[in-house]
Amino acid sequence: MEILPNIIKFTQLIGESIYQNHFIKLTLSSRRKSDSDLKNVYVKPVMIKNLYKLSFVYRYITKDITLNYEPLQATEEIKKLLNEQFLQANLATTVMDYNLLIYKKGNSSLLNRPPASTVASSLQHDKVKQRIIDSGNNYYLYSLGVINQEGKVKPDMQDKYRQINKYIELVDGIIKDVSLPEKIQVADMGSGKGYLTFAIYDYITGRLKKDVQMTGIELRKELVDSCNKIAQEVGYKGLVFKEGTIEATELPSVDILIALHACDTATDEAIYRGIKSGAQVILCSPCCHKQVRRDMLTSGILSEITQYGILAERQAEILTDTIRALILEAYGYRTNVAEFIATEHTPKNLIISAVKKKQTDSTKLLPDPAIIKKINELKVQFQLRSHYLQELLEK
Repeated sequence: MEILPNIIKFTQLIGESIYQNHFIKLTLSSRRKSDSDLKNVYVKPVMIKNLYKLSFVYRYITKDITLNYEPLQATEEIKKLLNEQFLQANLATTVMDYNLLIYKKGNSSLLNRPPASTVASSLQHDKVKQRIIDSGNNYYLYSLGVINQEGKVKPDMQDKYRQINKYIELVDGIIKDVSLPEKIQVADMGSGKGYLTFAIYDYITGRLKKDVQMTGIELRKELVDSCNKIAQEVGYKGLVFKEGTIEATELPSVDILIALHACDTATDEAIYRGIKSGAQVILCSPCCHKQVRRDMLTSGILSEITQYGILAERQAEILTDTIRALILEAYGYRTNVAEFIATEHTPKNLIISAVKKKQTDSTKLLPDPAIIKKINELKVQFQLRSHYLQELLEK
């Protein structure tokens, strides 16, 4: 494909801005092909081992990849990306800003305007967000495949690393004001590969400086064995994984109960176990809402919502989790429903958090009748015969 004169001129302007120390940043956008996984490219100058380079962040739909180029390599890469991938580029310099527009008919325009900023970019390469769970020197993150041998997060695990830290930030905000014993009992119901289980153990022992006995419950034996092996290798003596189901596994007394992405009524079973064990904190990230979706019926104006499959599914999710939050309130918890992590990282992005208002014997606790009345009114509104969590607690 022949390169447009304006693309050549634009990359020349980039080169000049680099060598005259005017370059601030560059953004490539507007994909030539709508089905391309590459959404944007962001470019900024950095100093690496006293060498000036341009850092490219390739923003894909599911991940980010960062590559660093020498100036000459960088301009060639930009020229290629504009010729093959993108239709728009915005160059910011300290003396002038430039906007390149490429039209599908084959022509283009190159515009300039006064600079938005006359301050050059910082060349600090390692300016990274401070995270609670540090990627460096964390052997369990290496064993779980999140980081490489150099302690750097792998490109394809960036989303998982963000998810881990977002989760710990959320946990920190919830439990930092909770009066917990010196030795905390934690149960992770459905611990899976153990990413978040190890992270919260790391957080409690490392940041809170508290003793913890933590149990991860997982149905798949191979994951239990793998996680126990890693826990032993990193010296996490208070962390153990057990094979079993959320419903039937025997638990000691629990201060914090976690259930992330427990499917359908498994979330209800986890909340039930938390309430009955008197857990001070319950954290659940629901996954699937089949029971309510299957049983929910609507009539009148509400049927205008549920006539569409995707909206009926979302309505079932909202109804299910609203009732779960209300049930927790009825049994003496202060509840909240929040976004776990942005939807571009995972579609399973809600978390229900519940903190016990005061110390009570959960086995003798009667639910607040006013809240139960609200729940029953919701069930009538949606012709819902039952909600599994309510059934468990009323047995």
